[in-house]
Amino acid sequence: MQFRFDKVSVEYSGIAAISDVSFEYDGIGVMMLMGATGAGKTTLLRLLYADIIPSSGHVYIDNMPTKAMKARSRRELRRKLGIVQQDCRLVSDYTAFENVLMPFALRGFTRSEANNLALELFADLGISYIRSKLPRQLSGGERHLVALARALAMNPSVIIADEPTGTLDDSTATMVAQKLQTAVNTGVGLIASTHSNSFAAKFSQAQRYTLEEGVLQRRVIGAPASQEIESPRSEAAI
Repeated sequence: MQFRFDKVSVEYSGIAAISDVSFEYDGIGVMMLMGATGAGKTTLLRLLYADIIPSSGHVYIDNMPTKAMKARSRRELRRKLGIVQQDCRLVSDYTAFENVLMPFALRGFTRSEANNLALELFADLGISYIRSKLPRQLSGGERHLVALARALAMNPSVIIADEPTGTLDDSTATMVAQKLQTAVNTGVGLIASTHSNSFAAKFSQAQRYTLEEGVLQRRVIGAPASQEIESPRSEAAI
């Protein structure tokens, strides 16, 4: 799965969230998006799964502009992705377990198969104890772990994760990083946003980008600090 941004800007009520962003990602390896709260990271990630469309410029996914996508195409796109949103967006009247069963049902597994696979995911993430709880009964960290389980259940081509460890303690964040790296090692692409240098550092081969006031800058791994950031207006390909 390939993503291409061509001079993309997004404005809300006349205020720019991201400005003139261009880059390419070919669906392989890790793209780490860094920046402070309010820098535009969530806006950029929402563009990747056609949750919003650009105010100007174009986002292409497998060469199709998202502006041309109909509702059915957007649904089909999201079924190829594992999406972990910052607010998790769990179905409020489904238990944690039922939220993770849904992707398996969409993939055509029987109820018995889906149950077994979901149980394995819950055990692997150490959250078996919350299976029967509703989202409102979970802590912020627990909701993020359920959202991660749901994303992994999609068997995605690419995982898009918005601050996946923002509400987790250090040991749990390390575990999440390990699970994501395991997925990457099997060929799954990962695009993740974070403000945590320690989380980003766990992906030593990642291509790192920084958003500053909506402007995208590429960090060159291994370069001296004074040369680390390339021109924010140049197009970079991963």
